[in-house]
Amino acid sequence: MLDQRLVQLMQRLLEEAAPSTPLRAVSRRLADDFNIGRVKGQTLHLGERDRELIRELLVAGGHAVTRVDLKSLSRSDRLAAGTPYEKAGGGALKSGRVSIKALTGKTLDVAGKSLSLPDRSHVDIEWRRIIGESGHNAIMLVENYEVFDRLHELVIDLPEDCANPVVVYRGDRHESRQDNVKAFLAESSLPVLAFVDIDPKGLHIAGCCPRLRGVVAPKASVIEATLTNPTSARTDLYVNQVSGVERFLRSVAPTSPIGRLWTVMQQYRAGAVQERWLADLIGCGLWETISAQL
Repeated sequence: MLDQRLVQLMQRLLEEAAPSTPLRAVSRRLADDFNIGRVKGQTLHLGERDRELIRELLVAGGHAVTRVDLKSLSRSDRLAAGTPYEKAGGGALKSGRVSIKALTGKTLDVAGKSLSLPDRSHVDIEWRRIIGESGHNAIMLVENYEVFDRLHELVIDLPEDCANPVVVYRGDRHESRQDNVKAFLAESSLPVLAFVDIDPKGLHIAGCCPRLRGVVAPKASVIEATLTNPTSARTDLYVNQVSGVERFLRSVAPTSPIGRLWTVMQQYRAGAVQERWLADLIGCGLWETISAQL
């Protein structure tokens, strides 16, 4: 989720075409939450691709790509400009809560209710309310908020035994906090599908999921084409992330749900972010199934 402080930083970085920015609480979120930039010491270094992704995130969230002078605007005009003035919610009120939705065309069946949600909406709920009271046959964990918010734009084809998952956002500091999501996954008995970035960090997230059924991603030929195309392959993601999780990934069996993806990633030494599938409207499925058919 892009709050006011993060939006203003992103706008400044675009205006200045900044090659780097000091690594502070807000700028660290670019690296941690969106895989933008390369951390070196106390500095976040940015390339042209990073600035392109910043621009895409601002536009997708309805924000201006240049800074807006809030002092001269009324409250309604501030909101229309995509720069909310009020402080974002958080703190104790978010304790134990997660953000969930259903796949396109399906209802959200939780806590004894069947809800049909409009596009770009979700339910904020205490996770304990949906343990044992779900009409879904799996959980789909989505790493990035933009993909979670715009999930209806993607065609996702899943096997029957997990075709109706409750979709949960992995979380950030403000929305569907990660400690709440981890508690929800640990307590549930449903199989888990990981819809993550195709990079070392994404595979680590998937590999740490309990009861992992598989990774949601485009088919193998699309993954390989993305990782070999200089305009889409994120070699920086592989280089910056692999050292921190390589030992874990090398311990994974080749036959595991992430084993074959890790093999492909090592071959091309590159990664891809989920937003790429949104930008190109690429269909996705359970990778361990669709890759075996190619």
